[in-house]
Amino acid sequence: MSARTSADRWRIANEVMASLGAIALNVAEIEIKTRKLLWMRSSMTREFLSEYAQQKFYEVDQFVAGIALPFYPSLHVTGTLERATAPSRRHLDFNWTAWDMGYTLAYAMRFAGSCPGTSKTVVFCAGEKASEFTAEQFEKIRQAGTAVAAFICVPGQGEEYLDFPDQEPGKVLSGREKQMLALLAAGYLNTRIAHELGVAEVTVRKTLLSARRKLGAKTREEALAIAVRAGLLDF
Repeated sequence: MSARTSADRWRIANEVMASLGAIALNVAEIEIKTRKLLWMRSSMTREFLSEYAQQKFYEVDQFVAGIALPFYPSLHVTGTLERATAPSRRHLDFNWTAWDMGYTLAYAMRFAGSCPGTSKTVVFCAGEKASEFTAEQFEKIRQAGTAVAAFICVPGQGEEYLDFPDQEPGKVLSGREKQMLALLAAGYLNTRIAHELGVAEVTVRKTLLSARRKLGAKTREEALAIAVRAGLLDF
């Protein structure tokens, strides 16, 4: 609170998270309806951020795709996906790129954004396994995350941050979302989609809900129509 500039607040936020075991901190604001990533501040390496932007990993980043879903706080471990189970090759590349660069754990917290219709995500990145952190430590991280969300916003003039102006609604559909929409288009019911893909029916419902929200559709039938017209599905 005593910091005079946004640059000072960003420095202090990183120092606080580092004292709790973080090797990097991300703060991003996302438009809930479209999943558009409006801006992001990050202390991850330039090498990783360059790869993130060039490969458009924000289109498969689970913390962006799931911004409106009630699964927060959310813990993500890298270096775990396998080719046979990954939703897409890009999901696989994103997961292992983060692992290769030393970011083995990401703990995301979600808060209200700076204006209606947006949400702010604070992601604590560590180089340790989840088992290295206790429940008490995660509680302290959550408390710190609340303060970070309150005081970190769009950088001031001259400060560096990432923006993503080339995103388009619908382009952030995951491979699994496209797969389920394609099966839905083929006339499959949720139970048959679940059987076909070897997942629980509740997973099908949640995935189709996520796809509908990303496409800004009121019903899954409308989401299917939008996806078909946009050429997002492979039949």
